[in-house]
Amino acid sequence: MDQNIQEFTSFIYNYYDTLIASIWILLPLAFFLNFLTKFSSKVSIFLIGFYGSYSLLIPYLLKIEQVNNLIQEYADFKVFIFFIISFIFGMIFYSIVKIAMSLGGFILGGLLGYNLGNFLISSNYEYLERLPFDQEVLPWIGFIVIGAILALVISKNYNKIISGISILFGSVLLSFYTIYILEKFVGLELGGNQLLNELKNISDVEFYSLIIGFIIYAGLGFYTLRKTNKE
Repeated sequence: MDQNIQEFTSFIYNYYDTLIASIWILLPLAFFLNFLTKFSSKVSIFLIGFYGSYSLLIPYLLKIEQVNNLIQEYADFKVFIFFIISFIFGMIFYSIVKIAMSLGGFILGGLLGYNLGNFLISSNYEYLERLPFDQEVLPWIGFIVIGAILALVISKNYNKIISGISILFGSVLLSFYTIYILEKFVGLELGGNQLLNELKNISDVEFYSLIIGFIIYAGLGFYTLRKTNKE
């Protein structure tokens, strides 16, 4: 348990360090994700992957001692190193995400259809015996049919799904950077300004400010998206 806590703490520290070191890269990215995602879902996918590298891939890589030592050796250039890693990851993410979403939709719908077929067999066994085919095939028919339907629905609404995910990611970043900038550059006092030092021990005031900021930015993002769709 202690090791798990230590690993999580290390991840949070690396995540925070990545956010602060790359603020002038991630801040414009957050603005695009939150307010301009409608204009290009392809760019949004790339940027989600780009941000995913900063929030997940890089913090985990930094947990590897050899990688962390290498980054520290070139600490003056770590912003550029993070950028290159994230750019590559964004390109890879862009190339696989649509296939992954359709495949995920098919599997999720398939599991739903399979369980529905089993339910029909268990609740209507005598009636289903009259079918001209083996009733044991019914769950697999449900798997294929409902899986295909859900995959098609996801494919048709792909841009809307990507836009919604983009807004959520952008809102998280904008909320964080708003509080950080207000504390660091404006001098606003919020619960001891713990956010300027780390994420894991922020004050209650800062925590609720982050939540409120997220709600406001998400609301603005979805309002902008809805308004843009009507035009």
